[in-house]
Amino acid sequence: MNIAFVGCGFVAAYYGDTLPNHPELRPLAAFDISPSRASTFSKRYNIPVAASYQAILDNPDIDLVVNLTPPASHVEVSRAALLAGKHVYCEKPLSLERAGAKELIDLAAKQNRMLAVAPCNFLSGSMQTLARLVGENVVGTPRLVYAEIDDGPIHQLAYNTWVSGAGAPWPAETEFRVGCVWEHAAYEVGFLTSVFGPAVSVTSSSHTLVTDKMKEIAPQNLGPDFCVGIISFRSGLVARLTIGTVARRNRSMTITGDTGILHVPEIWDYEAPVQFTLSRGSTAYPASPLLLVAAPTAPERVVDRPSVSMPMPERGIQVDTPADAPRQYPSAYRADMCLGIAEVAAAIREKRRPRMAADHAFHVYEILQALDDSVVTPGHREITSDFAPIDPMPPMQTSASDCTISW
Repeated sequence: MNIAFVGCGFVAAYYGDTLPNHPELRPLAAFDISPSRASTFSKRYNIPVAASYQAILDNPDIDLVVNLTPPASHVEVSRAALLAGKHVYCEKPLSLERAGAKELIDLAAKQNRMLAVAPCNFLSGSMQTLARLVGENVVGTPRLVYAEIDDGPIHQLAYNTWVSGAGAPWPAETEFRVGCVWEHAAYEVGFLTSVFGPAVSVTSSSHTLVTDKMKEIAPQNLGPDFCVGIISFRSGLVARLTIGTVARRNRSMTITGDTGILHVPEIWDYEAPVQFTLSRGSTAYPASPLLLVAAPTAPERVVDRPSVSMPMPERGIQVDTPADAPRQYPSAYRADMCLGIAEVAAAIREKRRPRMAADHAFHVYEILQALDDSVVTPGHREITSDFAPIDPMPPMQTSASDCTISW
């Protein structure tokens, strides 16, 4: 699959760093409105610089455009690519406005081209193992999910010194203007919907807690830095989603069912462990082959001592999903950003529905829009879009071991 990168800023290096994991992706060109950014990116990853975006659109050898421009440019850049007959893989979000998102979905269908939207972390080995465990009924009926994506108090950090592997600075002004919902919520929402199906409503409240992050941005022009939402799913599951850039870093997910609990400590880590423990009152361990180790000790046995009662550490089972071959990752995270592009390329090659389909992208968009709308008007919003079920990735080799539950 011949691809071209449009936008060579901070996030582009995360894609460039993981290109070697997918030799089937052949980068023919890169373009950025900043010639220096394009040149630096080109030299680091040995990708030719295009003279213009139009040159990419006019190149019949380029099959797919990877849109890594700032969010405000996503619709314009993706629209031009689709009209030129290219498939599109777009960084999140699909659009900042409903009309733009709907336009792109309809245009992709009209042009018979695939439109996929990052993030692809729900395709990672770790998250697919989590999905398999849910599918194998290890927690019984899933009732509740706690999904966290707090990224720490970024405004207190030396973010002006952050640069990508290709030397591009972290786009602080864009990040602060757009806010935590559009920047981060899709990492949790994409997985939740892929496993539990369509959402039917969102009840949320979003706030800008720190109003003096950058002197260049007036408080009213800052996006939210905290959001909490309750997402109700057609299946009956309820998820509490917390997003922010103020509280201590926590990017975990915990799925609670009638008989068990599953936990992933870091959803940005594509090889993160998945941990399982029994719910209180449950005694029988599930028969899933993914959990085949000696049964752990009882969850909360108490040892009486003369003056104090100390609970024994809670025990569980940890399932690891190492990569099936050595992987190259960015220095910051074990995250294979090109995995999603490779999945779209495979779907085109195999003439099948992609796991990152446009209808799912729009459903995620609608949930994010409901969350972001609660900046102005907190409250309840119905979700009306739908999407076809998403096939799991081919299962990867896993290993199970006893562990101590500390979450």
